[in-house]
Order: sequence, then structure tokens, then C-alpha cells
Amino acid sequence: MSSSGLVLLAPELDARVGDLRDRHDPASRQGMPAHVTVLYPFMDPVQLGPTPRARVAEVIRGFAAFDLSFARVGRFPEALWIAPDPAEGIVALSAALAAAFPDYPPYGGQFETVIPHVTVALGEGLDLGALEPELRRRLDPPVRQRVDAVSLFTTVRRRWREVDRFLLA
Repeated sequence: MSSSGLVLLAPELDARVGDLRDRHDPASRQGMPAHVTVLYPFMDPVQLGPTPRARVAEVIRGFAAFDLSFARVGRFPEALWIAPDPAEGIVALSAALAAAFPDYPPYGGQFETVIPHVTVALGEGLDLGALEPELRRRLDPPVRQRVDAVSLFTTVRRRWREVDRFLLA
């Protein structure tokens, strides 16, 4: 089954850490650029017709474009990631989309609290401690960027492809 997700792209961050992601993040090797997940998993691409896309656009238009900074590194048990700052707007956007599409809670409802992040390394057995100093070095000075859209990605033959972009207000 194919899947989809709504994400905030981080091209300025990709320029700094893309090679690390290519080596240590399976999603990067499958074509997903550096991003902050807004809502995943989302609809099967076959269901993403004009009506759901119009609803996504309507929700996203309710949010103003904003600036993010990427300077702080975090870890989950099997992941090394970068935190966007401020995260509150991302959390609110994710909650609004999840409310508009209640059949698609963030991360399938797997986590009580969703922490916005950009995954750099993911996988069992990775030495995240060895990667962390290099990642910190690459974030000095912090990466800053303007976010003015949410991208819709779907999988096509096990590769991620951007299929739509919804502008923030």
C-alpha cells in the first residue's frame, strides 16, 4: 500500500546535513528531503482527490508563513534529530490538520506527545553518540529559513515524491 504525508521542507538544512541523512536516514535514501513532519501517515494517494486536497488547502491557509531556526539536537532511542524553533506553530498546524482529518492522527496515534523534528539518523544499532558532535558542528551557526508552504509527498514505487504544495497565508 502506498502512503502519503504532509511536511515542511527544510532545504537550507538539507544543504548542511543532506549527506549525513543520505547515509543514516532510510527516508532520505528513498527520496524524502530534510523536513519536519506535519501529518503522517496520511491518506492513500488514490484517495487524495480534489475534495480532500481542497480541505487540506483550507486548513493550511488558516496559518501564516513563519520563520524557523534549526540549532538544537535531540535524540530518541533510535534516532538523532534537529529541533525546529519555535515549534508551537508546527504543533498547532499538525493539530488543525489532524482535527480536519480525524482518521489520520499524527504518527498513527502512536505517541501521546508529538515532538516536531528533522530526522538525521534513524535505525537500530547506529552509534548516535558518534554522529552527534558532527551534527552540532554543522549547525553552528544555526540554520534559519522561512516556511511558506506545506508539501504533500506520496510514495511511488517505494520512493517519496512531492505531488502538491499548499501555501500558508
